Amino acid sequence: MTKTIGGGRRGRGAGSTVKRRLLELDGEEVLVISKRIKNVYLRVKPPEGGLEVTAPVGLSDKQLEEFVRARRVWIGRTRGRISNSISEIASDSNDSADDRKADGESRCGDEPQGKDRSEDRARRIIEERLPRLVETWVPVVGKRPTAITLRHMKTRWGSCTPSTGRIRLNTELAWLDLELLEYVFVHELTHLHAHGHGPLFQELMTRYMPDWRQRRKRLNQYVVI
Repeated sequence: MTKTIGGGRRGRGAGSTVKRRLLELDGEEVLVISKRIKNVYLRVKPPEGGLEVTAPVGLSDKQLEEFVRARRVWIGRTRGRISNSISEIASDSNDSADDRKADGESRCGDEPQGKDRSEDRARRIIEERLPRLVETWVPVVGKRPTAITLRHMKTRWGSCTPSTGRIRLNTELAWLDLELLEYVFVHELTHLHAHGHGPLFQELMTRYMPDWRQRRKRLNQYVVI
């Protein structure tokens, strides 16, 4: 059974429409976002572990159900990692609402509600981890960012502006293994040496983090299947 959420909204490009609906599957609701794309994307949304599928326009409910059911083991593992990450931080945190900066910029406002509260918690988790990352990897890479900004991003785990030295990290990294946050941080830090992803970038990444390709492969499981 499906339930439409609002109306379709226009996306980028002529004639492009994005439709959102809920698909009831095995006792839970899956958010389905239909777009003019070729691939199917599955995400487990922290911190609650809700399912979100972005799929090509015209894909049937039966195809979507088969797609999700075929990945139940992966979904279970991912939800377990998210739950463990939250538990570890909860046991270590003193629940303070301090505004902390880790060799860069991060913002924390007044006590938020709902989705904003989840975003704020994710930000605090990364803020707790950033000082150690900076201390460990800046000497290895030989570059120090001018600012580190934490924010929710829909299409990237991180980004870097070499001309300004600014690095941005996706707050959803808070719910993943520390090794994956570490990989994204080193990846963006390396862009301060090499702007693209060509041979120089790959050579430097291998020098700094020999297992970076394995970490990248693990990270990609959280975005595209």
